Amino acid sequence: MKNIFLKIVFVCACIMIPCSSFAQEAGDDIGEQIFRKKCSGCHGRDGKTQAFGISRKLAEMPSSEIKDRLTLFYNDKNLQSSGGVSGVMSKQTSALNKQQFDGVLSYVQKNFASDKASR
Repeated sequence: MKNIFLKIVFVCACIMIPCSSFAQEAGDDIGEQIFRKKCSGCHGRDGKTQAFGISRKLAEMPSSEIKDRLTLFYNDKNLQSSGGVSGVMSKQTSALNKQQFDGVLSYVQKNFASDKASR
């Protein structure tokens, strides 16, 4: 009985690990596609452009700050009516579902955050 249980656990682990890796890669692909389509026009393809000439450059922000700011824009629907950069960012992020948002966040953190090398 114990051997059967261990075999089942082993098989499940062999199946789940590649699937979770695939899901992460798929999220990264989605994140890159969305960034290129919706974000790069203001932030640049390399994250080194100040959106509207006033925002912080993504490449100068640590990953924790990127996460905090994007999460705020995504969750606070009141910012949509605030106008300015906050209103634009809130409208852009709120149009995403959770998987898309997580993909964009992951892509931006991995590729542009100032501390990406240390992560």
